[in-house]
Amino acid sequence: APAQAQPWQVASAAALAAGVPAPAYAGGMFDFGITLPFVAITFLVMMATLNALWYAPVTAEVDDRNAKLLKTLSEATDMLGKADEIQVEYTEQIRQAREAASATVKAYREKTEKAIAAQVAAATVERDAKAADVRKRLEKDIEAKKEAAEAEIEQR
Repeated sequence: APAQAQPWQVASAAALAAGVPAPAYAGGMFDFGITLPFVAITFLVMMATLNALWYAPVTAEVDDRNAKLLKTLSEATDMLGKADEIQVEYTEQIRQAREAASATVKAYREKTEKAIAAQVAAATVERDAKAADVRKRLEKDIEAKKEAAEAEIEQR
């Protein structure tokens, strides 16, 4: 008669069976059936869809923005160049105006100094003439008083 299995034998056989790796069945980690081509086709369809619906419009907007920025930068550079030209022109005009003003002030100062010198000379001549006139009158008065005094002295 066949020997009957002991419970410990059954338990050890179950433990051994549980420890043996299971064979790889379809649908496992490395199943290269229909899944790999399906994932590849899905990836390519998603890339085409995203490129058409998302990347192309965003790229177009970025390109438009870059074009506007370049245009604005170019205009700003042109304006800066014009501003520099205008500044040079105005600086030259200011220099010329200052030279003209300096020349005008110098001419006016010389004219005024000549006029003052002429007035001083005229006043000096007039003063000298008055002084000479006063001197002559005083000398006449002194002579007249001397003569009067001599006549009075002779009478005494």
